[in-house]
Amino acid sequence: MGVFRIKADNFEWIGGAADDPQDLCLHGHVTVQFGDTVLEDTGTVSATALYLLKTLTNDKLMAEYDIQMIPCCGHTLIANDDLTEVAISGCDTGTDWTTIHEGNAVRFILPSGQEEVVTLREYQYEVLDFAKSVKRFYDACTTKEIPENEFDRNGYTAFWKEWQRRYNDGLMLLSLETGREMELSHDGLHYFVSHKDGDWSLYCEESKEMQLFPGWYALYENARFGDKLLRDEIASVCFDAIL
Repeated sequence: MGVFRIKADNFEWIGGAADDPQDLCLHGHVTVQFGDTVLEDTGTVSATALYLLKTLTNDKLMAEYDIQMIPCCGHTLIANDDLTEVAISGCDTGTDWTTIHEGNAVRFILPSGQEEVVTLREYQYEVLDFAKSVKRFYDACTTKEIPENEFDRNGYTAFWKEWQRRYNDGLMLLSLETGREMELSHDGLHYFVSHKDGDWSLYCEESKEMQLFPGWYALYENARFGDKLLRDEIASVCFDAIL
């Protein structure tokens, strides 16, 4: 398998500011490695992070009129009807590549035609780490002033709803795939995910209920928080510890 690495640094808000409660889009410098090829660009890293999270499960093809993976601008956030997903648009400048899922592998195609294939697990690690670094910078800055304009407000709301769902889902799947046990919180209750001899369990500390599953994927698909599926509630799960 090949190599994929992506990192961001020199984070800043509009005009180079270290903090700006009115600017919703984070900028920074991105370095991405495909095999022996290294690409660098400065762009809207908040958009890069979200589209990386989208590609944990979805393909993204280079297209002339679609946002780039490292877009110069990502200022327009277009929410869907129920504010659960967002499309981002900007200008025509940026660095792009194609991402295609092939079973447990991910194939990248660069504008030059170069191709690189990495394991899905390696890709998951890189994407989650990149998104975590961007979110950490947001959290260290002044709380954002939510736009009064409905269109902009809906876009920003949908951005973070989709981000949280995709990040949590990616973290849950990677943790289960790699055999990690977890402590979770949801709706005021505390849960423990563990496994033994290939069987997995979800235990609620308060209710004492134990749910048993023949493998990690069965847990992911069928575990419940009360009358709701865990995977449907993933956006509101708090990962208290991953062991």
